[in-house]
Amino acid sequence: MSVRCFRMNPVGEDPARLLTDEGQWTEPWGSSEDGTDCDKCGGEGRTRHECWSCLLTDTRESCPVCAGRLSWDAECPVCRGTGRVNGAPRRGVSVFPTVEGLYHYMLAEGADLDNCLIIELDAQAADDVDFDADQGAMLVIPTRILSCTRVDRTLAARLSRSSSRTKARIKRATAHVFSRWRFSGRSLGQW
Repeated sequence: MSVRCFRMNPVGEDPARLLTDEGQWTEPWGSSEDGTDCDKCGGEGRTRHECWSCLLTDTRESCPVCAGRLSWDAECPVCRGTGRVNGAPRRGVSVFPTVEGLYHYMLAEGADLDNCLIIELDAQAADDVDFDADQGAMLVIPTRILSCTRVDRTLAARLSRSSSRTKARIKRATAHVFSRWRFSGRSLGQW
């Protein structure tokens, strides 16, 4: 499946590297040691996933991350359901389906946006899962660079301000699903 997607690269890194085999591997951010207890899911093996690309724009059934679901429970992308970190490099480049999802993620992670470029890619979905799939990231194999632009500070500031409104929207959507679940007597696995 061909997807249009976005990632952030340092200004000094040649974006063409993303089109090479050695530039198409992803490792986890932070200090997660392979085989240690998984912080993302607390060792439970499952975690809440949220598609920030759709939460910050419009819900789209064509979204390659959520297919319009916005928020759902699934296997933890870091430990792959085992409760122990699986930090081996994964084949693919970490991206978001919208620039809004990318900005939100980078701001939430405290990334320094100075001296960064936004790379728009045409790509094929990778066979593996991104370490931050629970935040709407996905892995792709880039086939073409569509554009390289500087960070839009106005958009970054707007998305930073809208974060609390979006989190309230998630809470309301989640409460609605759980109230339907309790009313129907179904288990979560039946939804």
